[in-house]
Amino acid sequence: MKRSLLLCLALFSSAFANVTLDEITIEPPSPEKNFLIWQFLHQDINATQANDAFYQMERVNTRFLLDYAKKTNETEIIYTAQCLQKPATELLTIEADDCLFLALTPEKAQGLQDSEREQLATKLGNKFGNVQWLRTMNLANHFTPFSETTPSLKLYLITSPAYHQEHFNHLIDIDTLKSLTASKGFGQFAYSVITDPKMPLAQRSLSEVSGGCFDFQTHFYLAINALHYGRNDNALFHLNEARNLANSKMDQDRTTFWLYQLKPELATLRALAQSLDLNMYALWAKEKMGVEAENYFTTLPTRQKNSFKGDNPFEWNQLHDEIMASTKENVVDLINRYDGEGSLAVQAYIIERTYTPFIHNFTMPYDQYMTNLSTDQKAFLYALMRQETRMIPGLISSSFALGLMQLMPFNVDSISKALPLKVTSYNDMFNPAYNIPYAIEHMKHIDRTLFNPVLKAYAYNGGLGSTKRLIINTGQFLAGEHEPFMSMELMSNTENREYGKRVLANYVIYKKILGEKVTITSLLDSLVQPSLSDCFREPVLNSPLAQNRSE
Repeated sequence: MKRSLLLCLALFSSAFANVTLDEITIEPPSPEKNFLIWQFLHQDINATQANDAFYQMERVNTRFLLDYAKKTNETEIIYTAQCLQKPATELLTIEADDCLFLALTPEKAQGLQDSEREQLATKLGNKFGNVQWLRTMNLANHFTPFSETTPSLKLYLITSPAYHQEHFNHLIDIDTLKSLTASKGFGQFAYSVITDPKMPLAQRSLSEVSGGCFDFQTHFYLAINALHYGRNDNALFHLNEARNLANSKMDQDRTTFWLYQLKPELATLRALAQSLDLNMYALWAKEKMGVEAENYFTTLPTRQKNSFKGDNPFEWNQLHDEIMASTKENVVDLINRYDGEGSLAVQAYIIERTYTPFIHNFTMPYDQYMTNLSTDQKAFLYALMRQETRMIPGLISSSFALGLMQLMPFNVDSISKALPLKVTSYNDMFNPAYNIPYAIEHMKHIDRTLFNPVLKAYAYNGGLGSTKRLIINTGQFLAGEHEPFMSMELMSNTENREYGKRVLANYVIYKKILGEKVTITSLLDSLVQPSLSDCFREPVLNSPLAQNRSE
């Protein structure tokens, strides 16, 4: 699969307009420049050209290093890449210690025998870094009476969920739990355990944590976990602590929402309904209280014909720096500078950035590219676009997602084979006339199998396969107390989790703007009804095997 993807990228890039070294050199360090360098490294270039481009990168990751190693003549880089890619089966035969250290990872070490891990630990010592975790892997017990907490915690934090489930999913005694809560890294440990549905025994132990001084995320997830296991007293303590630590409006509203779930008092619901932030929790409360959200705008007056569209990544990056550095005293001049007909997205971005959370941008600048969509499709597309880029077309993410709908290059490659509208280079993705049709095509396979906007958002952000696994394999998003909110909080993928919440809120507001009002309550209710939310779960739940398990 990996090989075929690389081959596809190589073939596709050769058919595109080439990036030149001069184009790279004139640009300032940025993710945008890194994207040019990435494209350049996939072209037919010599070692000198590859070296000149690579050393202009803002920051280097393993993916870049491996791509660069295929083009360069620098022996140290080639050596490093070869060592990094050594499989687990070769670890014991690597003679050079520095190469072994580069090749060694916890994932590779898991498949070794205890004696083999000890052999590697002895060979490496502390020459290049601490490999004591190899010996910790050989211990039979973790977080049990008389075991050492610190090395076990360090091992947990560097290993995979599968390793956690095999070696750490057990009840933790009170004394060990006290030691854990006082340890550096406890917050990361707690979050990881609580959001892993295959760690129920460790979760039950964490529900007993009744005090402590932690950060917002740790208190919040200890609260959700305690509520999940019926320890409402502990949940109340941690929620109150989390509310005092919450910085963003989203986090403040989230803790208020769960305080209401724990103690449904009208004053709490009213406070949540009065929130100026238009997030899922606030919209839910407004609906309960019969309050309409009104602090958003859908269009802006324009006076000029000439306009800045924000479709050049480097120009947008420069303007964005200016926006971030602006003050409320000079921002009016900045807003007035971008009042052209084609600058609606840019001007709206500046206004929202300046006046949030009092006013929110729900403009629709690209209707001309959505003429064949239903109102519902249009609402959802704008809901995604608002979350992805706030309608700015010239964005590149650090992972090279492109344009309005943040399409990955490999998706562009695939869609280009099926869509009559062909791009000539990845730069076309900064043009809404290409980006939006490509996104619509990309959404088709999601729309065929998922029907709820939350699940669709998960799939768009994290992939259809991961969303399918989430709803089939975890036992979440089914009817139960505090559902689907509990399942929505307990997703382990942080980006995916928050993305789904925000797209849902966007979708509800865009549906209202477009004249097809929908209740957020009905959408959340359908999320826990498999027949209404997706085409994957009902056949599985109704299978003879599933029926036998439930009896």
